[in-house]
Amino acid sequence: MIWTLWVGILASLIGYVSAADAVQYRDPDTGLTFSQNFGLYKADGRGITFRVAIPSGVGQYTPYDAVVQIVVPNDVGWGGLAWNGGMTKNPLLTFWRGSNNAPILSSRWANGHSTPTTYTGATYTLYKTGTKSNSTHWQFTALCQGCTSWTADGGATRYLSTRGGNRLAFAYSPSRPASNTNAALQVHEVHGYWSHDFVQASNDNWDAAIGRLQT
Repeated sequence: MIWTLWVGILASLIGYVSAADAVQYRDPDTGLTFSQNFGLYKADGRGITFRVAIPSGVGQYTPYDAVVQIVVPNDVGWGGLAWNGGMTKNPLLTFWRGSNNAPILSSRWANGHSTPTTYTGATYTLYKTGTKSNSTHWQFTALCQGCTSWTADGGATRYLSTRGGNRLAFAYSPSRPASNTNAALQVHEVHGYWSHDFVQASNDNWDAAIGRLQT
């Protein structure tokens, strides 16, 4: 799978979203504070909303859990989130709806520009709280363990900073995979990058807040 741009005009629209475009979002369902960015995949303004929440007080070189909340238009077949701003050698979250329209979250990893394989180093716990749908969009909320640190080439550990922006990336495809987490993925049509502000994603009393969410 090659993460290719859809068309040249879309490349100029979605190729990079600056940290200045991030907004802070207080979710009424979960009570969490998220940092939010928007990934545009259609020139008519359609896009996927990406939200990240993290605990406060995390040291600079410390792994930590994160909550990801993603709002997805119904025409998306599958979408992807790359935690290190590119397809290769970092945790990937791919997501789509199954045959019963329930969210399917698949943790993947790619060593090259080919179909990502299952990755056990990052796991996702889907919450009922903050997961919903309507006539135009669906949304899921999940705890990720193993997304904010991973082993890079050479054996060094890579950490996402809690003190500023982290380069993230997304992918969009109109083709829906089969209803299982190991399903094959069709080549995506659009990808984009942005710097996601993790400072705005900080949450006090993290354990208590997470403990209130229903799985």
